[in-house]
Amino acid sequence: MPVSAATKKALNLKKLKLPSSIPVLRVEVEDYTDWDGDPALKVLVVLDESVDPEKVDGNEVSKLKMAMHDSLRKHGITLFPYIFFAKPSELAETDDEG
Repeated sequence: MPVSAATKKALNLKKLKLPSSIPVLRVEVEDYTDWDGDPALKVLVVLDESVDPEKVDGNEVSKLKMAMHDSLRKHGITLFPYIFFAKPSELAETDDEG
């Protein structure tokens, strides 16, 4: 099932109020089924290469996740968002392995 237009709109990077301390390049979303068989969303947040995971503040990550969660709810999306983070280089490594 393709991701709804409302979901894409809710996670539009230009509209989200994300913390500036975590530079996000793009957000990708796809339908997902959780371990319990319930429908959900898989959200991939692609971070700038400059992000050092050791220096990212947990509160800022929480703010980022909450902004996405709140925007989804505001747009009437009630599916739970499983949010994952990666840098382009990490995604390239995964592509090379496949």
